[in-house]
Amino acid sequence: MPNPILHVHANYTFIEGEFDPDIIDKATRFRKSGYRHSTAYKNRAWDGYTRLFSKAKSAFPTGLKDRVVKFYKKQYPNIKFEVIDYRDFKPKKQIPKIEDVPLQGVTLRSHQVKAGNAMLRKKHGVLWAATNSGKTEVAVGVIKAIDEPTLFLVKGKDLVVQTYERFKRRLGGEDVGIIMSNKWDVRKFTIASADTLARRFKPHRMSDAALERKQQVEALLTSIKVVVIDECHTLASDGLFSIVRYCTAPYRFGLSGTPFKRGDKQDLKLIALTGEVCYKVTNKEMIEDGVSVPTDIAFIDIDKPKLPIGIDYQTAYDEGIVHNIYRNKSICEAALKYNNLNKQTLIIVKKIDHGHILSDLLVSSGKFIPHTFIHGSLPTEERAEALDNFKNGITKILIASSILDQGVDIPNIDVLIFASGGNSYIRAIQRVGRGLRLHDSKDKLIVVDFSDRTNKYLAKHSLERIRTYSLERCFSVAIFNTVGELVSVHN
Repeated sequence: MPNPILHVHANYTFIEGEFDPDIIDKATRFRKSGYRHSTAYKNRAWDGYTRLFSKAKSAFPTGLKDRVVKFYKKQYPNIKFEVIDYRDFKPKKQIPKIEDVPLQGVTLRSHQVKAGNAMLRKKHGVLWAATNSGKTEVAVGVIKAIDEPTLFLVKGKDLVVQTYERFKRRLGGEDVGIIMSNKWDVRKFTIASADTLARRFKPHRMSDAALERKQQVEALLTSIKVVVIDECHTLASDGLFSIVRYCTAPYRFGLSGTPFKRGDKQDLKLIALTGEVCYKVTNKEMIEDGVSVPTDIAFIDIDKPKLPIGIDYQTAYDEGIVHNIYRNKSICEAALKYNNLNKQTLIIVKKIDHGHILSDLLVSSGKFIPHTFIHGSLPTEERAEALDNFKNGITKILIASSILDQGVDIPNIDVLIFASGGNSYIRAIQRVGRGLRLHDSKDKLIVVDFSDRTNKYLAKHSLERIRTYSLERCFSVAIFNTVGELVSVHN
């Protein structure tokens, strides 16, 4: 069999010549969580696989090129692919090293310089870096070094504004633009709401105005030379995936502290559009380098009420976590304890009802405890004011929903209380990362979590969180029983 040819473009790679399509298919397919429950799968009309390789076009997303070549060579060791690369990269001599790129108001640390130069050298891929590692600063340096039209994709309107302001501080305001639902200001370096672009790219109704907006997005996606996806583990969402797949930028980067831990086997969608990991910075490195604070995680045992056997997960969550009086009182007792020690305490909840319950409990404690509950339904200005009050120490206790999971910078957190439960690796590590930043006299971060033994689902999730923290190999994890006695320590 003659050697096949790979024609590599920014978004897709096409295969020419004789090749085994089934091998390529196996290298580029995956099964989503829950595929077994699909009617098509049950009726045997579908094998459960989501495929990223088009046999009709002999094409697959370029980010999978290295994976395809490795997979193929395992089956056919004597095959050597001929590669023709059409991507429009700048010559290396025109791109400075990241340490030679001037950024206003910041000097990159050594781990940031190493990460940035790795990105420049490889031209694509994922920066897998701990939450406190300064991924955005690295990305700004990389973007400035390449110095080509850039689209920086961000999810969530609060984070879009925060990122836009940071880019302006580092690069000056003249070259930095912003795209949101009510604003379209494209410049050399544009910060864009991924949700806004997704809605305009795939409108629900194709009116003349919607068609014009769609064409506007298409023109943007085919004109830029660099695309960066912040918190790229969200790339599996169909809207964001479609945007980046259409984009023709040769330089393609993802930023995340947890890119390949989704748990639903959709990691290939991320690799497909950005490529593999190009550099990794761990929490352990950050703590050892003195960039992040040491972290103590305490699990408080919750063994009541005993929930009925056989209930579904949602009922178990509502009764064992959201409306569990015993557990909620333990949360508030912990918050009051650290409030008395003058600590800034952030309580994370999943459901808005849970936040209101905890807020009411703090009010009914008989003491005046200044606190605020923020969630996505509140106006942006109100959330921003609450965050500012917490950062300035005016409010000592902040209850927040998952809106703080990604990118919001609160360096003065002393104590994190995870009231939300759950088994997501991504959320657990992101939430710890919220409090790892150095701040004034802060010498460590205290995390309070709960060992929920009231139901098999909740217990399993608690064990998975313990395992998640332990695998970081830099957190001290202690488990306490119902009377506060130390049961075990995991370092």
